[in-house]
Amino acid sequence: MQAHTLPEDRLLAGPVLLDHRAVWVEAGRRRLLVRSLDAHGRTRTLFSTSKMPGAPKGALRPFFVDSIAAGDGQVAFIESVIPCTSAPPPHTGRCTSSAESQPTDSVTLFAGRPGAIRPVESLLHPSRHCQPPEPGAVAITGAGLVDYEVSAYPCGRGISRLVLRSFSGRLLRVLADGLPVVTRFVAAGDWVALFKSAQVVGEHDEVRIIRVKTGQVALRLHALQAFALGSSGKFALMTEPRRGPCPRLAASEVLSVGQIGRPGMHVLTREALEGPTTTALALAGGQVAYAQPTGSCAASSQVVVETPGAPPTPILGLKPGTPLVFDGSILATAHDDAVELATLRRR
Repeated sequence: MQAHTLPEDRLLAGPVLLDHRAVWVEAGRRRLLVRSLDAHGRTRTLFSTSKMPGAPKGALRPFFVDSIAAGDGQVAFIESVIPCTSAPPPHTGRCTSSAESQPTDSVTLFAGRPGAIRPVESLLHPSRHCQPPEPGAVAITGAGLVDYEVSAYPCGRGISRLVLRSFSGRLLRVLADGLPVVTRFVAAGDWVALFKSAQVVGEHDEVRIIRVKTGQVALRLHALQAFALGSSGKFALMTEPRRGPCPRLAASEVLSVGQIGRPGMHVLTREALEGPTTTALALAGGQVAYAQPTGSCAASSQVVVETPGAPPTPILGLKPGTPLVFDGSILATAHDDAVELATLRRR
């Protein structure tokens, strides 16, 4: 199944999966939408807003969203209002392409069930005043919202931290602080995996897996390229990129699976294709979704789902993309301004 954004809209974030539906955020000239696509090809609007806190009247294409999450029946995303110049289209273009260099009029964390999504935290003009740290990325766990927060300029003493908040926005626990200004993480179930990039030549990247309810570090992993985490504590990681006999192919990697609290890992394949981000790999239960080449010297690739001890199942018609999300029966990804969804056919 495939769904395109509405005319003149652009895809901002997603998809993620909620109740076997692909969910994403898109925006047009003056409003923002959260929409969904189910396995029958039906689309639905879950949320809509035209409010632009702090933006001058008549601002065009002001919405910027690069973080969306779903889980526990809820959707969460972080919206920034970043007005464009007053030049009329087509000169206005996609102002989000240089959003990092433009002043932000407001940052709002939205969360809730479809039909009841609401703002739970909002900051007005965060770049003009020293305020509490603003949300930068969000994930959903069974214990609440996991939020990466960072102080906006011109605060004299910056804060960069990962916190747990209730679904109403109340701060429950600081999970990690003193983080680099840009810190990636993924969360599922009772766990959050925090990524630390190597700062010195010869060191390896690290993933620190934290139990959300206690804030305790349960596991540290090193020397990885991509990582996925499941709600049961299972995880998958790619390591050891290597070049095969065909120069036109991307580097393939060793894909292994493990379980928090149990020693050792099981090698699933040595032919996983390297992805640009950790979201190019997905895990649900004991099944892993990833991209692999279609042949020993094929320039094309396909999405497959694999369980330890069984051959991989190709997902016909679904092109590898980023993000790649999987809930055990539904897979989804995005290409340009289109969302694609496929159902896993059981053998």
